[in-house]
Amino acid sequence: MRNTFSRLILLSGSVAFFLYSGKSFIWFYLYLIIITYIGGLCISKTKRSFWIFTLLLFAPLLAYKLLSWSSSDIIQPLGISFITLQSYTYFYALYKNEMECEKGIVQVALFVSFFPCLSSGPIMDAGILLPQFKKIRSFDYERVTDGIRLYGWGLLKKLVLADNLALYISGVKENAQSAEHAGTALLITALLYSFQLYFDFSGYSDIVVGCGKVMGFDLTRNFNHPYLSKTVAEFWNRWHISLSGWLKKYIYIPLGGSRVNVVRIYVNTMSVFLMSGFWHGNGVTFLVWGILHGLFVCIDRALKKKGYKGNVFITYMAVSFAWIFFAAPSVSSAVNTIISFAGIPNEIKLLALGEIGSLSSLLLIPENCNVLLILSGLFIFGVISHITYKKDGNEIVKSLNPIIRWCCYYALIMAILLFSCTEQVNFIYNQF
Repeated sequence: MRNTFSRLILLSGSVAFFLYSGKSFIWFYLYLIIITYIGGLCISKTKRSFWIFTLLLFAPLLAYKLLSWSSSDIIQPLGISFITLQSYTYFYALYKNEMECEKGIVQVALFVSFFPCLSSGPIMDAGILLPQFKKIRSFDYERVTDGIRLYGWGLLKKLVLADNLALYISGVKENAQSAEHAGTALLITALLYSFQLYFDFSGYSDIVVGCGKVMGFDLTRNFNHPYLSKTVAEFWNRWHISLSGWLKKYIYIPLGGSRVNVVRIYVNTMSVFLMSGFWHGNGVTFLVWGILHGLFVCIDRALKKKGYKGNVFITYMAVSFAWIFFAAPSVSSAVNTIISFAGIPNEIKLLALGEIGSLSSLLLIPENCNVLLILSGLFIFGVISHITYKKDGNEIVKSLNPIIRWCCYYALIMAILLFSCTEQVNFIYNQF
């Protein structure tokens, strides 16, 4: 009885989240819940219905994607991509006889609409999340405090690091339109956008996983020091882990994975990243971004056979280059940004000759941007990343002397209160 009441409370929270994101989309969410529930019942009885219900499940997502290609004014339901992929894991598990069908609609509705994962993941596998709804959860002090620490860390990454970086990046893009020399500033923004996106998305994921822990759920870790990767292939094992895992399990392996000849392996790799580009957004820029990553991974594979072990800096530069297309409104805009880099040597020469007033003018630093805060934040985060690369941060904090540990807590709280960005910046991945 207590567990039933708990599930109803969680479902009510998810419904409230749906309504808050847009009342007009509630019918879409109901459709997905009903299709997932009925589809599960049918697939468990006859495997032939798998493809029919898979088509019905993906139909809204494909429709919105195609409509968005023809018009930029189309507004997608919040988290449509994440919900669809998550629901598919349930169909696939039933199709492969990996789990039993859920008879209760409340259980399925919770799985489809679980509000912490709704807007930007992580994409939870049915075999991992569904059984957790059946467990009786009681208060666990250690779990709750682990969740609160992770939640606070996510807030710091989003509000202090990502959003202050966003001020600089958006300011530079505005100033670059009228600036005579903008190559250096645009290069800096391209390199910093990698960190803005990482802090923004991983901060959201930390908040979600922390929230889940507080409520008694174990959600998939979505990031694991991606910018310390030595190859782009390794980067994708550490970046958006739930999506990478989904693409590998449900696209790459069914295509033959690495069990086929070399040419097929490269074709499979490019297919997966092309699919990733299409999933991420509407427009050629996302397809180019996906193709670039596919090429990078294929190159990694070819060089690995020759003994190449990778390089963190080269990988970071390759990923940052691809993000230029990811962030650009059009391919021509991305290309113009890249072309502007050719003027950097001349800009540095003009700065040395005094023809460009100051370094601040060269970097097109906006007036509302705190550069010292950004640099300090990046340095501190780099130190913390190095410390936590091989050991969980939560475990490190718990092992500290209580006085030092509480000083860290207060430092975290004060940093969020004092240095949070003065302007509201939406989560980047909400649009996907």
